[in-house]
Amino acid sequence: MTAPTPETTRTRVLRWEAGIRADSAMYSRITRGVADNEQILRLIEVAPPGQLEMNLLLAAVQYLLIAEPDQPLARWYPSLGGTEVDGDVASEFTTFVVANEEAITGLISTRRVQTNEVGRCTFLLPAYNLVSRLSRRPIALLEIGTSAGLTQNLDRYGYQYVSDSATVDLSPTSLVQLTSSTGMTVPEPARTIPDIVWRAGIDLYPVDISDDDQVRWLRALVWPDRVDRHQRLEAAIELARAHPPTIVAGDAVDDLAGMVAAAPPDAAVIIQHSYVLNQLARTDRERFMDLLDELGATRSVYRVGAESLARSPRTTLDLTVHGAARKSRVLADVHHHGAWIRWAAG
Repeated sequence: MTAPTPETTRTRVLRWEAGIRADSAMYSRITRGVADNEQILRLIEVAPPGQLEMNLLLAAVQYLLIAEPDQPLARWYPSLGGTEVDGDVASEFTTFVVANEEAITGLISTRRVQTNEVGRCTFLLPAYNLVSRLSRRPIALLEIGTSAGLTQNLDRYGYQYVSDSATVDLSPTSLVQLTSSTGMTVPEPARTIPDIVWRAGIDLYPVDISDDDQVRWLRALVWPDRVDRHQRLEAAIELARAHPPTIVAGDAVDDLAGMVAAAPPDAAVIIQHSYVLNQLARTDRERFMDLLDELGATRSVYRVGAESLARSPRTTLDLTVHGAARKSRVLADVHHHGAWIRWAAG
């Protein structure tokens, strides 16, 4: 394998910046500064294979700032009470990284991007309802790359779907409230809470929400200028502590069959993943799909995936029925944090 160079790393960093520019002006400015700093470009090369360097770098910095909110850089972090919007945040960020290089290198080389973004439940919910309608069965949910398992509590959250002509509210008294724009109309499958009778998740490195340090890392992964996301993460963690998710430390391929076998036999099994396949080698992806086909030959197995594998900011929500004749279709284009859905399925 060819060793990375600052130039190749810079290209990836700038490509990443182009994809997030519309979502975070603050991180966009910081990222452009990183792209111009060879020392930091070399630092982030220690990121594990398959992990996004900028996500890890930015999370590592916020992780340290959560413990030291009096640092000058924290003035730009609304998540920590910062109110600064002008000034050279990129320069201040560089100063902080250089001063804390050893600690940041340690975090980047050992941690994983495991953003447990519950906003994605806004597009998972209609997909689950569609599976329930197609199968005429309740749902057994198995999440691949479950992180802290927060999206397993999808049916315990509240939703507001806002279209050009109407608004649909579901479970408005829930501790966790999620909102999504749906364009011309609210999709029919987004008008009810799905019936989930069994749920579990698999992750190579599960996040334990009872561990304060692991929760601190989850917080660090959320962009600091999105205070609303920080607030709903805290609410989702509180709810999950009351309804602990089932999480198995394991491999998406090696441990999948045993988990599917544990699901109730009268339920439709949904294998769900979002922003996970990019972390698997192509051969492992193929093994994963082939195994699902084998499992689908003996029981109802559906896969709901939200991924962006091409060099494009587009994320598609796909539904695949696995079995001897694998059938897939695109359900929607979606915002990666669930802010909007453009439903295509009938």
